[in-house]
Amino acid sequence: MAAGLGLFFKAVALVLAPVVLAVALYSPQGFSPAPMPPEYSYGPDVTAPRHEARALERSERVGEGRLPGPEDLAYDAAGGWLYTGCADGWVRRVSVPGGDVEDWARTGGRPLGVVLAADGGLVVADADIGLLKVSPEREVALLTDAAEGVKFALTDGVDVAADSTIYFTDASYKYNLANHMTDILEARPHGRLLSFDPATGRTAVLARDLYFANGVAMSPDQSSLIYCETVVAAAGGGARGITSPATRKARWRSSSTTCRESPITSATTEKAGTGSRCPRAEHFSGTY
Repeated sequence: MAAGLGLFFKAVALVLAPVVLAVALYSPQGFSPAPMPPEYSYGPDVTAPRHEARALERSERVGEGRLPGPEDLAYDAAGGWLYTGCADGWVRRVSVPGGDVEDWARTGGRPLGVVLAADGGLVVADADIGLLKVSPEREVALLTDAAEGVKFALTDGVDVAADSTIYFTDASYKYNLANHMTDILEARPHGRLLSFDPATGRTAVLARDLYFANGVAMSPDQSSLIYCETVVAAAGGGARGITSPATRKARWRSSSTTCRESPITSATTEKAGTGSRCPRAEHFSGTY
């Protein structure tokens, strides 16, 4: 009997030991998952009303096998090039038409968002490094990697306005790309929407406390922009200020798809320690 119990406890120990060791070694440092909201409901399953099997019939594969993990696209219609950031750190471009692939510039990190600049260069949101500019001569320069004293951990989406202001997202200031699933599982708002003024070199926080701030895009008329929060499956938007600071309005969309407005005054700042703050999706602060 004693021998049988001994074998049992040894078997349990053999099973539990790897689990305990894995938890001790791989438990994310500082992991603090948010509790499930008491009013949350899974609701009914969501299904697509229609599946169009012919949607890709007229599409053409380009760069197949040459573009590992392409993330975003920037199309240079004048030059006939399609740019994308790849998982191996290269920004590559594909000739259109033709399909030839060229290793255009290596950032040294993980390029995600890409957008054409007015001078023919490329602005790159590099998840590992920050906001970069690649010149037409393929020289890579860091534009910014921090705001309000907080470093970017996962620079993600980017777009450029007609006045050259760069709008971009930091999906999380806590977790990097390698640990982005930890950020999603933690379900806390570590993301920010930011702007960078190339003329002054100033980086401004426009909205904070966002849940994995992802893609960002300017509207065609340049009057507003929209950004995505992946975790809450929501999109937010805001009006760009083109009048005096005291009369600017900012609009945003909550996860319930309601829109509101909030004035921005010249007294609003983004500097840490001034006492002013930009609550989650309540208003965009700063100047454009």
